[in-house]
Amino acid sequence: MKNRIHFDVMLLLVVMLLVVIGIVAVYSASSYIAQEGKSANSQYYLYQHLIRVVLGIVLMALFINIDYHLLQKLSPAILAFAFLLLLYVLIKGEVILGSRRSFSINGISFQPSEMAKYALVLFLSIFLIEKDKQIKEFNEGLLPVLLIVGLVLFPILLEPDMGSAAIIFIISIVMIFIAGASLYHLASLGAIAMVTVSVFLKIFPYQKSRVASFFNAIRGVEEPVYQVKQSLISFGNGGFWGVGLGNSRQKMHFLPHPFNDFIYSIIGEETGMIGCLVVLLLFMVFLWRGLWIAVHAPDKQGQLLAIGITASIVIYALINAGIALNLLPVTGITMPFISYGGSSMIMNFIALGVLLNISIPHKRNARSALLFSQQKIAASRAKYRKKRIG
Repeated sequence: MKNRIHFDVMLLLVVMLLVVIGIVAVYSASSYIAQEGKSANSQYYLYQHLIRVVLGIVLMALFINIDYHLLQKLSPAILAFAFLLLLYVLIKGEVILGSRRSFSINGISFQPSEMAKYALVLFLSIFLIEKDKQIKEFNEGLLPVLLIVGLVLFPILLEPDMGSAAIIFIISIVMIFIAGASLYHLASLGAIAMVTVSVFLKIFPYQKSRVASFFNAIRGVEEPVYQVKQSLISFGNGGFWGVGLGNSRQKMHFLPHPFNDFIYSIIGEETGMIGCLVVLLLFMVFLWRGLWIAVHAPDKQGQLLAIGITASIVIYALINAGIALNLLPVTGITMPFISYGGSSMIMNFIALGVLLNISIPHKRNARSALLFSQQKIAASRAKYRKKRIG
């Protein structure tokens, strides 16, 4: 019996390990808060998380079987829909800590920027290939791409969600660079981005205070912001081996968002440096397999899409870890496949399904074999006809 598994099994196994780590970490980090909440059920957030994981896996299985070329053809419509959701959240979104990042439908929260991120990656994977010959030219090649990226980022900045906007911009730059854009143009974009960030920091004082506190802490002028200070205490408690699963003290209302933004801190406290390194190692394996898929993709569109998806997940993971370790300013992003969260978990699983679809070798081999066979048959028939005529 032939093996029917054709996609990258190692990549899937790595993600499943991350998901298992996430399930354990979410339960441990949320049980105390859930027990004291309205439900008085220590497993409340665990059940909610498991529902999202199962839904994500179902959607991943669905997208594994959808040809990514079809999704790329639909990418303009998908991006337009994501953009409309970004506009909708600015009007009807829930205000949390001064930002409108999500809205609820029948009690289910959805963050449009998570969808917009992958919709933009999907669109750029085909649009950049179409601009292949002009991409080194600013006016005809790079400028149209930047206008589209800027159009998507603008409503995200208005939420304001500078963290997500900055990361999506970085992912876009990675894809533009891989597509062959001029380094001079990219360096100029970096300068423009810094000016843009400065302007938005002046407009939104809350975001400015976060960045200012981060740099003041580095200089030793003031202590890190409360969340980061408690996060560092978590790592200090954990040491090398950790205090053991379920034994975190920081989750007891000391560390804010212990099962969301700062779940890496709880992992560090309970499993120590060893656990933190295991998580980072798994993401490095994810990076390796993602790049391998990109290199072996059947076409340039697949290569660019694989790079965009891989970069999205790995960059988010590294930045989340960097925030927890006070290496980066607090931005409020989650750890892919580990943190508690609906939109990010589901969208990451969908993106994984697309990446696994790109990794399927038998599809491209079958197409190539079919084309070769058809050409060979046509050539044989032509040769036979010539002989008969002759």
